[in-house]
Amino acid sequence: MYFEIYQDHANEYRWRLKAANHEPLADSGEGYTAKINCQRAIRKLKADIANAPVKDLTLPPPIPIRRRPLPSK
Repeated sequence: MYFEIYQDHANEYRWRLKAANHEPLADSGEGYTAKINCQRAIRKLKADIANAPVKDLTLPPPIPIRRRPLPSK
């Protein structure tokens, strides 16, 4: 897996993440006017991704628990 930095048609810097088989996995989604900002975005992503939770949207939502009122004294 590796990152590529490239310039788009508007001369903005972008990154893309590629798998070992060279297929794209993710991209910056935005262009950066300065290459250093693109590099910073990659560093931030690499630091943050290790702690990113996985949200499984295929699981059904939990069933709410109905609480019975306490008996009055």
